[in-house]
Amino acid sequence: MEERLTRPPLRWLEPGQLVVLGGIAALAGLTWLDLWRRASEMAMHEAMGMAMPAGAPWDPVDLAGTGMMWGVMMIAMMLPSATPLLVLFARSQRLRVGAVEGSWRTGLLAAGYLVVWLGWGSLAAGLQWVLHAFLLLSPGAALTSAVAGGALLMLAGLYQVTPWKQTCLRRCQSPLGFMLAHWREGRAGAFRMGVAHGVYCVGCCWALMALLFVGGVMSLVWVAALAALVLLEKLVPGRWLSYPSGAVLIAWGLYVLRAGLLPPA
Repeated sequence: MEERLTRPPLRWLEPGQLVVLGGIAALAGLTWLDLWRRASEMAMHEAMGMAMPAGAPWDPVDLAGTGMMWGVMMIAMMLPSATPLLVLFARSQRLRVGAVEGSWRTGLLAAGYLVVWLGWGSLAAGLQWVLHAFLLLSPGAALTSAVAGGALLMLAGLYQVTPWKQTCLRRCQSPLGFMLAHWREGRAGAFRMGVAHGVYCVGCCWALMALLFVGGVMSLVWVAALAALVLLEKLVPGRWLSYPSGAVLIAWGLYVLRAGLLPPA
């Protein structure tokens, strides 16, 4: 009886893990708030007739601003999906090197992961610039060509069932397996692990992220839907979500090519 009274209470999460969750929630919340602000400003400019004319050439400031927008979007969409790995890594580091050093290493792991996605966001900003220059985007940054939109939907659907997708998805679905296979010591090692996980994550989700150009880069509903799909893919083991979603995207792409109807941007 005495042993039961003196035993420390069970906790679902340790303090270090709660700090990690709080940091993820805070950063994701701030980035989603910024996306909402950007989308609201664009809607207001369109209503007032102040939107940039279609095909108006971009200057370096426009390109930099678009790159920043994509960076914010990638953090908002992809950081929550790395939560299982970050929480598990934080616990392992606290046990090995203590809470303070473990927090530093966990932050570096997250930084390495986000660096890869920020790089992908820069490429997406460049692609948006090209599409804008060729008059293929609406003011909400959605494809105006049904042929391009349908082809992109089919491409994303087909990639969902490829071996490359499944290989990367398995790494993302098993944080413990990833840590065992890619463990590196020290702070630099934590950053390298984050980069490796980011590469697998991009390999898993790049085609889904490209679908932002179908529903509209500035459509928060579309952005949230894709973010939810990415998160669910990583939480549901196996192919139970990637294969059905691939079939839906292929069918949707065929419909768009046949009917010429894209979702409203």
